Amino acid sequence: MVSTGALKSDVDLRQQVSELRKDQRNIHAAAHILATYALVAGDFWLLKAYPNWVTYVFSFFFLGFMQYRLVMSTHEATHKTLFFPVWLNEFFGVFHSALVGISFFNYRRTHLEHHKNPQSIEEDIDSYIYRPLLETKPGLRRFGLLVFGVIFDIAEKIGRKIYGARRRDPNLAAPKNPTSLPMQLIPIIVCQGTLIWFFSEYLKWWYYPVFWIVPVLLIALSLDRARTFLEHGYQYIFSNQSWESFKQAPQSTIDVDTNAVERFLFAPFGFAYHQAHHSYLTVPFYNLPKLATLLEERDNHYYRRVHGSYLGILAKMIWADK
Repeated sequence: MVSTGALKSDVDLRQQVSELRKDQRNIHAAAHILATYALVAGDFWLLKAYPNWVTYVFSFFFLGFMQYRLVMSTHEATHKTLFFPVWLNEFFGVFHSALVGISFFNYRRTHLEHHKNPQSIEEDIDSYIYRPLLETKPGLRRFGLLVFGVIFDIAEKIGRKIYGARRRDPNLAAPKNPTSLPMQLIPIIVCQGTLIWFFSEYLKWWYYPVFWIVPVLLIALSLDRARTFLEHGYQYIFSNQSWESFKQAPQSTIDVDTNAVERFLFAPFGFAYHQAHHSYLTVPFYNLPKLATLLEERDNHYYRRVHGSYLGILAKMIWADK
């Protein structure tokens, strides 16, 4: 469970956390984003210079990973900690969201519901991603749902764009769309129209659906699905506690001490320190490692970071029985 008890009672700790929050720099986000842009541009060049099946297979997966990085930057922007000042943060939040077909302000409103604390897994607005995996028999069934369940995620996200978010518990009010459907679609239409023009003029028109639309739906969403299951399902599977229902089980998350490659491809923008992020939302992503260390030292209830690779931990969770 994410603990904020020490933050409430330890004045010195609150001051140190406040200093991490006030440390606002753009160089870290700029480096991440420029690297993503450069890698996407390099892959477009590769597609144009070497149009063969090897390049096609590589680009399909590679661009999906880069789109996933854009999605993760959008998450940071929802907390207004991607760029400073706020207008710059909002610009890149809307821009990156539109590039991958997300309505930024709808996403922000729903995502902040995910950060309510305390809440149970039943109450978590995003538990539609990881709760069915926790309920499924471990082994091949759980693995199959992890891989093919992305179809349900796509349907849910389309539904949220049109109708707003839904909760599993009908007694709990769900956040509505803050903007009308036409208004939320305008930046998406502009960005996607520009991409269609670019692919048609510089590459080939059919590259747009094959190397941009399908990867964001299958690769980027699958990566987000796997990461969410790992970060929010780990404590439920491996803790010593047991609960009769998901209404009793608290929403929780973890920090993962993993390698630099996974931090770049699978957990960019500080996602490896997701427990620290949930503990104090307004600390910029580049200061989350320091925040995690502070909380581990000062809060006995803070869940100690899990050491290992995301892939290794995910494999254990697929086969582990509660």
